[in-house]
Amino acid sequence: MNYRDAHRLALLNPYHSVVKVFDCQEGDILVGIKNVSSIPNTLMHKLEKTGFALHTIDKKSQLAGRAVDTELINPITGHYMSGSSSGTALNVFAGINDLGIGNDGGGSVLAPAMCVNILGFISRLIEEDRIQNMKKNTDGMITGNSLGFLARNRKILLKAIKDSIGVEEADDYGTVLSDREYPGIRSEVIPIEDAFQPRNELTEYLKDILDRCDVMIIQEGPVDLYGFGDSLFGHFDERTRQIQKDSGKGYVRVCNTAEATALVIPGKELGCGTLLMCQSTREKVSRLLKAAEYIEDVHDELIERYFLDVESYLIKAIRCEVNDENISVTEHFAGRSDTETVQDGFLHYPSLYRL
Repeated sequence: MNYRDAHRLALLNPYHSVVKVFDCQEGDILVGIKNVSSIPNTLMHKLEKTGFALHTIDKKSQLAGRAVDTELINPITGHYMSGSSSGTALNVFAGINDLGIGNDGGGSVLAPAMCVNILGFISRLIEEDRIQNMKKNTDGMITGNSLGFLARNRKILLKAIKDSIGVEEADDYGTVLSDREYPGIRSEVIPIEDAFQPRNELTEYLKDILDRCDVMIIQEGPVDLYGFGDSLFGHFDERTRQIQKDSGKGYVRVCNTAEATALVIPGKELGCGTLLMCQSTREKVSRLLKAAEYIEDVHDELIERYFLDVESYLIKAIRCEVNDENISVTEHFAGRSDTETVQDGFLHYPSLYRL
């Protein structure tokens, strides 16, 4: 999608995921930032030097850090959007932005990326010297958060990683532990602990595993396809806990609490992906990126053709009969207070329903 179309779509805000829009230029790599204070301006300033440009401030879950956003809808499933970097994921998914920047305390970047089948990456190395406000999460664990990126295009994601933490792919991926065999990767397949056990227990297990290898690789998901992946909902009783488990959020919940760097690569199935994890050292992150070269990210042709076509959201002014006069739809609606979607001679489809 070119800049003009991406900018028009941001102004239209079809998913109610945009808080503010900024003008950019054709050729800029468009960036959306989650509307939280814990993402320092220094990160965007660093990326601006290498061709990235701030395009939007993105909506987040209405409650800080909540794992679902009950105000935004996943456009593929019709379910509530995974949070809390919900708007940031949607704006990348829809082509409004090339890169999203979010923060992740317990899956808030990785899960939204997975639920709409885009790339997600988090690391404690991004702006590692920033001052953190340590908070108690819904499981009673006191932890900071990781900053992270979301993208459709792997080259753009790798550029953001390189430009922010100075890491590129290593020559070799080192020692890999995995839940199954992955083509092209030499790994030791090991039994994996239940992904849905309490977060404090899974955190300690992941720390121990990552201490024994360079990279760990597993399959995760589907995220928020069957269940409702939110501990505020799930803590009530056994029934709500099971519904929470059915959401498919397993290891993505604990990558940050284990202080791990993680990359999720979307697969063919909706809400599913390959999750690569390592300790947050530059050497191991570079090996993780090397291992990721052997895992293809799947782009669904139908989804991209449907959701990345700006004409699916906008329609040029058409002629219609109103009170026996032949006028354009834009002329008909131009004076009406309930049609703020008329922009650049285009209309949002719902406006047409009023004819």
